Amino acid sequence: MVERANRAKEDSDTSYFFDLLYMGECLVKLLTLELLAALQDDRQQHRYSLEYRLVRANGIGEWADVLDEALTGPASQLLVPAARDSQRALSVQVGPSETCWQRNAVSLLNEACRSLDPSILELSRQKVSFRQWVRQFVWLRNRTRGHGAPTASALSKVCPKLEDSLLQVIESAPAFSRPWAYVRRNLSGKYRVSGFGGDRGPFSSLTKESNHGLIDGSYVYLDGYRHVRLLFTDPDLTDFFLPNGNFQKLSFEVLSYISDETRSQDGSKYILPVQAQVTSETTARPKLDVIGNSFSNMPPRRPSYVQRGELERELSGLLRDSRHPVVTLHGRGGVGKTSLALEVLHSLANDNNFFAIVWFSARDIDLLPEGPRVVKADVVSTEDVAKDFAQLMTSELAPKLPEARDYLTNCLSGQDKDGPFLFVLDNFETIREQAELYSYLSNAVRLPNKVLITTRSRDFKADYPVEVEGMTRAEFSVLVSEVSTRLNIEKLVDAAFEEELFEESDGHPYITKVLLGEVASMGRKASLKRVIAGKDAMLDALFDRSFAALSPAGQRVFLTLCSWRSLVPRIGLEAVLLRPGNERLDVQRALSELQQLSLVETTFEEATKADYLSVPLAAALFGRRKLVTSPLKIAIEADLELIRGFGATSTVDLARGLGPRVDRLVRAIASRERRGVDLEQEFAVIEYIASSYPPAWLNLADLYQDLGLSSEKVITTINRYLEARPADQDAWKRLIDCYRAAGNHLAEMHARLQLAEIAMPPYHDLSESASRLNGLLSRKEIDLNGDERRLIIRSFRRLMELRADEADATDLSRLAWLCMHDQDADAAGGWVAEGLAREPANQHCESLRRRLGDSVGKH
Repeated sequence: MVERANRAKEDSDTSYFFDLLYMGECLVKLLTLELLAALQDDRQQHRYSLEYRLVRANGIGEWADVLDEALTGPASQLLVPAARDSQRALSVQVGPSETCWQRNAVSLLNEACRSLDPSILELSRQKVSFRQWVRQFVWLRNRTRGHGAPTASALSKVCPKLEDSLLQVIESAPAFSRPWAYVRRNLSGKYRVSGFGGDRGPFSSLTKESNHGLIDGSYVYLDGYRHVRLLFTDPDLTDFFLPNGNFQKLSFEVLSYISDETRSQDGSKYILPVQAQVTSETTARPKLDVIGNSFSNMPPRRPSYVQRGELERELSGLLRDSRHPVVTLHGRGGVGKTSLALEVLHSLANDNNFFAIVWFSARDIDLLPEGPRVVKADVVSTEDVAKDFAQLMTSELAPKLPEARDYLTNCLSGQDKDGPFLFVLDNFETIREQAELYSYLSNAVRLPNKVLITTRSRDFKADYPVEVEGMTRAEFSVLVSEVSTRLNIEKLVDAAFEEELFEESDGHPYITKVLLGEVASMGRKASLKRVIAGKDAMLDALFDRSFAALSPAGQRVFLTLCSWRSLVPRIGLEAVLLRPGNERLDVQRALSELQQLSLVETTFEEATKADYLSVPLAAALFGRRKLVTSPLKIAIEADLELIRGFGATSTVDLARGLGPRVDRLVRAIASRERRGVDLEQEFAVIEYIASSYPPAWLNLADLYQDLGLSSEKVITTINRYLEARPADQDAWKRLIDCYRAAGNHLAEMHARLQLAEIAMPPYHDLSESASRLNGLLSRKEIDLNGDERRLIIRSFRRLMELRADEADATDLSRLAWLCMHDQDADAAGGWVAEGLAREPANQHCESLRRRLGDSVGKH
């Protein structure tokens, strides 16, 4: 941004000033995003709420408001300790006699504002903070770029002070001295780290270790990797994009202040405002009531509950005995853990075993018959549990955390006058720091006090687990009968259909209710497999969180099993995955993960003394959907070819082709490269395959990039792919990014022209390419002879003019610049006039109008 401003300084004071404003906007946004990245997740969802506002913010003023809230509002209490220096630096009050960067930055900006409007309050004798700098910058931006028309002479007085003020912030704000990086997970599970700020050292371990669960994206290091969700770039750091408002149709606009390019970003995760998230069906009651012979805040029994005799007797016995202080109900989502717990707890309340049964709900999704719904969790942390318990027991509205935690510890350990207590934590897998809370509870609890946990995942020890699986056949029959009667579809559900339903649902009660609801909606029997496969929201609600928690090895094993709807011998699976051609996997650990998350079932066959593995239908359909876009897809196809040789009784149709062999070879090459083997022959083999199977060129490009080989090799392979598949717009865009990262501007523009002529991209993309060409020509960064210059300019001009009816005013300003570079001032004036007709206040057209003068007036 500094380089862009320096280039503008050579053009005019007006251009220089506006580029300084862009730099200021960029600074405000980056400072805001650093603080938001430092916010810990909480039950009020403060971070989500602030990000929800930013993706809709159509002005820098909203960013200033969000920055204020992150600095001094309720959200500021959630900042990680390592970010407190940023909070102090941006909010500290400094007096007129103090010398510091905040004082200097505010004073310089205040002088700049007063040179435009002397009525602005003079701050040299007052205490100030950086928050005032932000507010004054917002005023300056709105007074000039938003609602004013300052003269060039006025701006010439503003620019030096504004520039000095911005440089004070850049050089001194803690955010800009921190380690920042873009991380991308490679096929091996390790990461490619592209640092763009501070010391890269804290990120270096990611390139060597595969036990991290970071998703691809931008991160800032604050004694831990903090995801900067709204800063977008790529592994080559070719450009940086920040939210720019315009939220509509599940997407929002992002803008590069460096290149002036805009893109559309997926905004589906920011659809629902926090205020629209209601409390869960199983939320705790606000006060203790007398239930049976105990006090409790637990919700009522679940309606239409089907008795599960064996599980109820086992859980009831464990909660009544004097041996097990921590009991865990463990099973898949929607399998009935919460309903079972409530049924047993209400019965237990009649026995006078516990003084109080205290319920804490961490549920954030309600699984309703009509589909999953996002809800507010009651608790998400140890602090929430302690405060809620103290408030419940003492009626204190806002108990302090140290006292609340001491009180909870005393009650858990039996040192309080009241007791014994049964503490129930429902949906434990959504707690923010599960290991911390479990360690605290298991360490503090003493019999006869007890803790009951319901969870999908179980990464802890020293508890007594009760596995909640699908219903027995008899229980399932009762459920089907009750639901069919309620939905008035008894005639559609005969014995054969019920048996099929049991097999396909694996006795899962929630899936069964959804399927029967679909039968009622359609008024006829339906293909159960097809119905389940079409319930994306249901599958995501049941399995997505568990899948995301898996290690790369766990995901590989899960996706392999999902692709094979049959029992697979465990020894066969291990033999296939550990063969020399594969990257080494810890299969034992991966299977342990899957069992803990209830994503795989193990059957022991007495005759052969062997374990067999399978995945329930719903989980398998979820996995197959994940496999479509997974980088593991081709490798898993290769694995399945071998698994078929181990005697599976049935197969699932899978797409065949050269893909599995390509992936197996790519993985073998990656392992040989680490041993320093010359790989030229191996690369030649992949090239030969690609001559018949063009997507292999992109696999080869991925491999070159992962191995850190020259950009020329990557570019060549993408070009070879495009020779066979010239209409692939994504491949053209990748090629353009590669040329740009390599600094080959001429090749980049030729690729942009080819994309425009062959693939007919959206007009916005065509306009961005024109903007890029104009910039390169203006800065003389592209080397063209006269004929080449005319050809490329006129080609872009012709393409834009043919579709000019699709253009907005900014697009037309870019077209006008092409005309100017084509020495056609009259045409440029015409397009500027047309742009101003479409948007009279467009800054780009107005700037060109002043530059062109009479040429615009003729039109």
